[in-house]
Amino acid sequence: MNPADNSNPGPPTLDHVVGQTRAVQQLRVALDAHFNDRASAEGGEIALPHILMVGPAGVGKSTLSQIISGELGCTLHEELAQNLLTPGHVHGLMMMVEAGGVVFLDEIHELLPPCQTVLYRCLEERRLFLGGNRKSITLPAFTFVGATTDEWALSKPLRDRFKITIRLTHYAVPEIRKIVFQRCMRLGWALQEDVLDEIAKRSRGTPRIAVRLLEASRRQARADGKQTILLDHFHRMCETEGVDALGLDVTERRYLQLLRDSQGPVRLNVLATQLALPRRTIESVIESELIRLRLVTKTEEGRTLTAAGVQHLNETDGQS
Repeated sequence: MNPADNSNPGPPTLDHVVGQTRAVQQLRVALDAHFNDRASAEGGEIALPHILMVGPAGVGKSTLSQIISGELGCTLHEELAQNLLTPGHVHGLMMMVEAGGVVFLDEIHELLPPCQTVLYRCLEERRLFLGGNRKSITLPAFTFVGATTDEWALSKPLRDRFKITIRLTHYAVPEIRKIVFQRCMRLGWALQEDVLDEIAKRSRGTPRIAVRLLEASRRQARADGKQTILLDHFHRMCETEGVDALGLDVTERRYLQLLRDSQGPVRLNVLATQLALPRRTIESVIESELIRLRLVTKTEEGRTLTAAGVQHLNETDGQS
């Protein structure tokens, strides 16, 4: 397959979104309603309602925010919540708001409570309060898009300011395959058909992982001086990167091995010590995926392998 023979599809729109049918339909309805309201309005500022995107990491929340701004034909201001450490930082972000523009804040649940308070007042009243409410600035009509993997970490007042909630899910294997193919079309990369299937199977339903595997496979091909990504390149990449048949990496397999080697449930603090990782990283990054894949269960006593987890490790050991 040679995607380089295909024309560039141009900037992505909702028509280019693969999967996420419910989310796409919600956005179509919201955008159509907005355009009709704007066309019939007699003066006054009208903006698309504020949107909260909820879903696991790597499933396209940032991409959808870019598509929204593209559909509206407006400027997009992007920021990461971890960068907003004080109310003053939030003030600085909101000062960038333009009439009809879109502000996108990723990982919004990471905002500290005082910052969440400042933000929800901006969203509710379209006013930015400065100097302990002694002075305020009226903001133009704008759309705020927040992205989160943990909506319940947001304060209820802030959650309530979002009029539209978009829930994203992991993708099916055929959808991932199509996403990887589209990526190859845009980049003009040629690859063997079987590579698409292998990447899709090992991506765990996450486009971000699929793209990472694709890029690593191409590096292997280019290291050999080849333009086309072959199945051999993919398998050698997986061996070099430590990626197994489920797409698990070395650390994730080490986690599973620790559970298999134990005589019973293993507590989180023991795993953190053995893996030399923070407890929060293990809970939010490693365990969440392994539990979703039904390889691990959690109880009050600790973490244990499921039968599927044992089987996967046995199969992986047999291949090593």
